[in-house]
Amino acid sequence: MGEGGTKTGDPGFCLQPNHDSEKDDDGSEKGGGGGGFHLKRQLGLWHGVSIVSGLVIGGGIYIAPRGVVQYAGSPGLALVLWGVGGLLSLLGALTYAEIGVVIPVAGEKYAYLEELYGPFVAFVYIWQYLFLIRAGGNTVKALMFGRYVLKPFFPDCDIPPTAILLVATTVTVFLTFINCLSVKISARGQTFMTTVSKATLAIISVSGIVWLLRGNTEYLENSFAGSTTDIGSFALAIHSTVYAYYGWTALNFLVEELKNPSRNLPLAIAISILLTTILYVFVNLSYLAVIGVDGVLTSEAVAISVTFRSLGPIAWIVPVLIAITASASFNAGVVCGSRIAFAGARRGHLPSILGHINVKFVTPITALILQGILAVCFVWTFEVYTMINNLVCGLLAFDALVVIAYIRYRIRNQERIANRLFKLPLAVPVAYSVLVVLLVGVPLVTRPMESVSGIALSCLTAIPYYVIVIMWFNKKKRTSVHRRLDELSVILQKLLYCVPEGVKSTKHRAEVNGR
Repeated sequence: MGEGGTKTGDPGFCLQPNHDSEKDDDGSEKGGGGGGFHLKRQLGLWHGVSIVSGLVIGGGIYIAPRGVVQYAGSPGLALVLWGVGGLLSLLGALTYAEIGVVIPVAGEKYAYLEELYGPFVAFVYIWQYLFLIRAGGNTVKALMFGRYVLKPFFPDCDIPPTAILLVATTVTVFLTFINCLSVKISARGQTFMTTVSKATLAIISVSGIVWLLRGNTEYLENSFAGSTTDIGSFALAIHSTVYAYYGWTALNFLVEELKNPSRNLPLAIAISILLTTILYVFVNLSYLAVIGVDGVLTSEAVAISVTFRSLGPIAWIVPVLIAITASASFNAGVVCGSRIAFAGARRGHLPSILGHINVKFVTPITALILQGILAVCFVWTFEVYTMINNLVCGLLAFDALVVIAYIRYRIRNQERIANRLFKLPLAVPVAYSVLVVLLVGVPLVTRPMESVSGIALSCLTAIPYYVIVIMWFNKKKRTSVHRRLDELSVILQKLLYCVPEGVKSTKHRAEVNGR
């Protein structure tokens, strides 16, 4: 997905003593009232633009174009749909920014669903996220890494499928291992790798523009010939664009640090999504201009195929840059997936062992290992574009639930949100919810196996788990089964040298396990 590098060590995050409530030049308060410490509002507009674009731009742009062209049927319609995907992302990002202001709870979509619907729907989301959305996203990124690393060694022929799977498995195991050792190691190069991603896309865009200026326009003649008229294909084409743009839901933390958020937050979102949309359209224009529709559909690594043809002897640098981008995007996915599993265990929605922390490295080792195992299993069992369609359907379905409930909440609490710093016209969340419902509903009717088979399977496992384990088993008096599970937990703790969150010492751990 479009999960770019996370900003680490940004000077915009700063604690300062809270004196009397101060006002910025724009009239907004610098921090909350009362004593203690608070976050200082010192992120300007262009800080916000940089962070949002960093969240959105990731590895999806190197693998999604084939799906867009495949379902769109023509270069002209494919480019239009990249613009539509950008507009949809803009509406969604603005809507989630308002929800973050009105419902200021940590945990993003998981917390919103629990707040708006209760624990069962929140559990279904975290189950889907862990076993489909995040595991599937990590799988796609691992396979992309394998393709782009190997393609230079097979420039004129197909890459052996087993080789791709082996490289994808290796990078999954390696990044899981690194994250088990240290969060700092995995995060240290993230900002640098985000910059590399943007530079790579700029190189591809410029090479395509130069190619067109030389008069090579044959692949763009009759640009809309062959465009699909099937509404299901149209929706699935947009799914691929959504996969490349997605990542903006994590931007709500900006509200507390941004100067004049009522002005700068929507502007930061609008500018960053607009710039990303322009960049994505030009990148795809380059793909289609240099190698055409057939080239995009048959190439195993479309960006490499394009640059090998348009850049000549210096094209070797692009696979290196894309490999860095893919590993950064994948690493961000590993970190996010393990943390939401950790949060789910803390709330009692997932097995408690997933909330254990390694004593030596202070990392959520059990959650990380589970994410790695799921990704390796998916690498060897799922096809990339079926996986993309399924995980996008899952994301959009829960987006629809969040936004529809929020619209109802906003209508019923107009007085409460009337004076908020940031408030959209009601038409924006309504438009986004309608579009999202259509994008989920149409493939559900026309192409169910391509779009919702994974969602159906994860729901069929989530509901029995919730009923049997959370509602019944966890509330029963302790039995021999509970004791056996405790023994298994102790074995895993010893094997992985981990303890439950909050344990302060070996003695404390013994007391916890002896309860």
